[in-house]
Amino acid sequence: MKGHVAGALRWRDLPAALLHWLRRGHASGEDFRAAFARSLGIGVDELKLFGSGRAALHAFTASLELPAGSEVLLPGYTCVVVPNVFMHLGLTVRYVDIPADSFNPSAEDWSAAIGPKTRLVVVPHNFGVVTAGLDLLRAKHPDVVFVEDAAHAWGGVESDDAAEHSGSGDEVSTGMVGAGGRGHDRGRVAGTLGHAAFFSFEYSKPLTTGTGGALVVHDAALRERFAAFEAKRPALHAPSTSTVVKQLLTLSWHRLTMSLPRPALNALVAILRTPSRMLGVVAKTPDSEIAGDSQPDYRAGLHPLSAAIGLTQARRFAEIHALRRAQSADYDALLGDLPGWERPASTAGAVLLRYPVLLPDTATRDAAIEALAQAGIVGGTWFDDVVHPQGSRRFGYAEGDCPHGERAARTVLNLPLGRHARLSATQRAAVRAIAERCGGAR
Repeated sequence: MKGHVAGALRWRDLPAALLHWLRRGHASGEDFRAAFARSLGIGVDELKLFGSGRAALHAFTASLELPAGSEVLLPGYTCVVVPNVFMHLGLTVRYVDIPADSFNPSAEDWSAAIGPKTRLVVVPHNFGVVTAGLDLLRAKHPDVVFVEDAAHAWGGVESDDAAEHSGSGDEVSTGMVGAGGRGHDRGRVAGTLGHAAFFSFEYSKPLTTGTGGALVVHDAALRERFAAFEAKRPALHAPSTSTVVKQLLTLSWHRLTMSLPRPALNALVAILRTPSRMLGVVAKTPDSEIAGDSQPDYRAGLHPLSAAIGLTQARRFAEIHALRRAQSADYDALLGDLPGWERPASTAGAVLLRYPVLLPDTATRDAAIEALAQAGIVGGTWFDDVVHPQGSRRFGYAEGDCPHGERAARTVLNLPLGRHARLSATQRAAVRAIAERCGGAR
């Protein structure tokens, strides 16, 4: 079964993490913090761990103490937990559409959208494709804070070439790349391009602790402000034992789904679905939070056992990133000459979270997903809405605001990457045949 979760986790990581936690206790959090900072090429003082990526974004935004009437710009292709942060903080949001050939607004798009009330911009690196040009945006708009949504982008970089060609003078234009990182291969690492950035360690992310997140505050003045603000607030609290057990059971289940053939998985799901729901052992975002009717615990920290699980992956960052780059290159070779399967521009060498393509229409996309499933490959539909997932409140969004984002949500197909997504020769041939049959004919 080739899917999208637990993409870097090995079975042996779980007992190794347990032993590390038993030996190091609360220091496991600092061990992970140091290892993750090392993978980004930054100092430990720039990074703080949280119980989720949304908690990291909430804490940083709160520290800015933005005045009433401030506006936040968001991409017109995002996850509901991002706009919900600003809804809960009482801030106004406005969405900026993505281009027809990309999943991120360009730097030029952001610059054109910034208005007199704009105080914060959330710049995404969707699927791991890095939005270039943040240096120029910061220079042109000194009163605006730029926060990277790096939830998909562990290992992604802005190459030196992209930075040089992303505009000059008053012009700010597009450039998106990926390959290595300064201090790793070349270029500057996602998460260090804006004033600040947040990462997610949820089950489907390139590094997973079950749930968790990190905040990077790269700007020295804002880092000092954030530290002073946090010092006046209650400390982050570790999740309860029952919550951690639930997260570990869910993480183990996701890891198991990556190992089982489809018939065995379907049988196991049928057996366990009812008791798992009755016992409440599956950790997931509550429906009320997605709908905007409840707030998550924004002061939740990361349990040291969860941090130990992250440590086992963070130490292998070069290996994990190299595998994803190689798998992306393989998809490029398989699909590169099929115009009906549109790929975002400038992904060569990127450390992608998932390999995204746009198909001609929803029916074609759904037919491709079904055919992939028959070949033992899970095709994803991230994001299935401008404010993913379908059924969210879409805080601040009105139908038609972002037509390219809406089209992407209707037609996007994700192909899996990661440790458990290695395709056999038979599956590679199946991907090619499915692509040719489902809208990709030359």
